[in-house]
Amino acid sequence: MSDAPAPTADDPAFLGRLRSVSEELATDLTEELGAPRVLAFLWTTFLRNGDLPTAYFLPLLVRFREESAERTVAALLARIRAETGRTFAVPVSYEPPDEHEPLGRLSAGHEAVWGLDPVDIAVCAAEGVQCLLADRDRFLWPLCPDHRVVPHATRTPGGAAWVCSVTSHVVAPIPD
Repeated sequence: MSDAPAPTADDPAFLGRLRSVSEELATDLTEELGAPRVLAFLWTTFLRNGDLPTAYFLPLLVRFREESAERTVAALLARIRAETGRTFAVPVSYEPPDEHEPLGRLSAGHEAVWGLDPVDIAVCAAEGVQCLLADRDRFLWPLCPDHRVVPHATRTPGGAAWVCSVTSHVVAPIPD
């Protein structure tokens, strides 16, 4: 069991550091503190590294986002293989920061992956998997079993999910 204190979004030193890093990265990291895994990642990084310069913090943040996207893509590809027997590859790629993308550009397939929250990343990554397979392989997946249409990757109150475009019911959860 860890002796580290539980993550808290109201610690003044923690918030001060997040605001400073946010300013340097031209993005507001404090907006993401409502997501438990983001709070835990940021808090743990703060506890382990203290006043870590932004140039050293950014690779940790990038890796957190990449791992979330890679986890979702791998789980979806495993599900496709289990359901259809077909094997596909969908790349997760990262381009370094520039003046337009201060956190760099993360992609699943050819779709941009936005956010820090693993739920938001899962929605984007699922869309990337679905679009690449449709465009490149002419493979439509998943299908709503009730309506035989391709659902949309969406953030729901229960997390990331495939939602039917006909009646808006949840077809299946998206792993995050």
